[in-house]
Amino acid sequence: MERILAAMEPAQTHLFAGVHALNLAKRIQAKVLFLLVFPDRDAQAADPEKKSELSAVKKRVEALIEEGRSDGLSVDYYLTHGEYEGELVSFVQENKITLLVVECPPGHGGAADACRDMLDKLRHRINCRIEVVNPKPETPERKD
Repeated sequence: MERILAAMEPAQTHLFAGVHALNLAKRIQAKVLFLLVFPDRDAQAADPEKKSELSAVKKRVEALIEEGRSDGLSVDYYLTHGEYEGELVSFVQENKITLLVVECPPGHGGAADACRDMLDKLRHRINCRIEVVNPKPETPERKD
């Protein structure tokens, strides 16, 4: 059975990786695992506003997971604190993940280049397929 990991960094996620993983699991009857990697606890405690943002993301992820479970999918949920890349590699290896779904910003420069660099490093450290999901660009509302 396929084991799909939707890996998310709360400060940089739009949940597209989770939505994609759940939709794929419906089609191929796979197990989905969600991994939410929070930054270091000390850094999180120092900024109450950041802690509130992370809590809001956690609630949105939990709602998405409940939706998947209500559709009859097998979904597990894991939270960890630490460095995103290291936690991700450890989790993939320990849980025999067959497909990793990650979210990266589209385009070039800044966050998009950093994400591609991280993915290049990951390819050499894990033994599973990787699917990259890009957030859809927001379209302006039409006024008729």
